[in-house]
Amino acid sequence: MSWRDRDYNRGGKSTRYFPDNPLALFNWSLPLGDFFGIRLRLHFWVLLLFAFDLMPALRTGSWLVSLWLIFSMLAALLLHEFGHHFSAQFVGGRHDDFLLGPFGNMIPPGHPPEPWPTFIANGGGIAANLGACLLLGSLLSIHWHIPLPIFVNPLLLLTTPAFLPEQAGGPAVLLYLFYWTNLALAMVNLLPFYWFDGAYLLQAILWPMAGPYRSINITCLAGMAIAAPMGLLSLYTGGATGLVMLMMWGLLFFSSFQRRRQLQAEGPGILEQLISSSVPMHDLPVSKRRKLTRRWLRWTTRRDHKERKAQERIDGILAKVHEKGLHSLTWLERRALRRATARERDRDLISRR
Repeated sequence: MSWRDRDYNRGGKSTRYFPDNPLALFNWSLPLGDFFGIRLRLHFWVLLLFAFDLMPALRTGSWLVSLWLIFSMLAALLLHEFGHHFSAQFVGGRHDDFLLGPFGNMIPPGHPPEPWPTFIANGGGIAANLGACLLLGSLLSIHWHIPLPIFVNPLLLLTTPAFLPEQAGGPAVLLYLFYWTNLALAMVNLLPFYWFDGAYLLQAILWPMAGPYRSINITCLAGMAIAAPMGLLSLYTGGATGLVMLMMWGLLFFSSFQRRRQLQAEGPGILEQLISSSVPMHDLPVSKRRKLTRRWLRWTTRRDHKERKAQERIDGILAKVHEKGLHSLTWLERRALRRATARERDRDLISRR
């Protein structure tokens, strides 16, 4: 049972039951069906965003731009999720439930709870959008000579796109909107907040050096350190846009603060739940593709060889301690011993289910 269906979060029935809990509307999604084993749904917030995109067309009657902006957003979101889908498969995971929200899928990809698979699976969506930006940006710059935008505040990419030069024709406008949505999705997902993919990327980078528990803590601190000044910077934007950006950065700061406070309250013992919630691995099927299976076996073999060499080194250090004492170790040997001890402790926490 998930937390959404428990008694403390409902009026007597599940949060999906509107009469008992009107807030269930914010968790509602529109199912679009299953396609090649992939379940596709549109979340309430992305539907609301589509509705806002249609409002200018209702006033002006210019439906082409609004409809193309919705299509571009949906196409960029699907491209992002298929990037997660194939990258998760590459590392032996799975991602076949697409719950599309304004910033991408609201269900993270499943992958082995290790740094490298975490980085690849969560970075695949960003790589797909950046690849589309590279192709579209090259075409717009070379053929139409359109300057591409650069922003200090990445959330500004979620506002109205910058105006195109007057000489740009209809096709350039449509391609520019698709470039804009892909750039917005990629840049926002690079932010180190657990709403986006960036937090999992930073966590995976820090994991080998700091361990899973400290890497989550440092990621939360990085999110808070970024959200506070960016919120103040949004005040200089002014108007409704500045107010919306200030609210967004405030919510992002609060999300990192809450996650860090929960992490500190529970301590390292909650590590297994945090990892299982961020990298769901339940019921992962074995891939039937021969190339993927061989690639996975090669990756596993290299990993096992690396771990075996590291264990041989630790055994040699322990033998040296037994013969000559702890004072005989060099700084590098002491560091290797500390890291090996931390890895064993983290493995014990993860395996204790």
